[in-house]
Amino acid sequence: MKQEQNKKWPNKKIIRSAKFEAKEQFTKSALENLKTENERIVNSLKESGEIDY
Repeated sequence: MKQEQNKKWPNKKIIRSAKFEAKEQFTKSALENLKTENERIVNSLKESGEIDY
């Protein structure tokens, strides 16, 4: 007689927390990209003399 292995599915709570983590990481990454892009634009405008800081 073979014992069938029960597939263990992850708990819904774990799945939700993993999705939350993924969204949070994406948000942090997007924010970092926006910050660096903003700094690049500001530096470019400073060099061209468009703005004075």
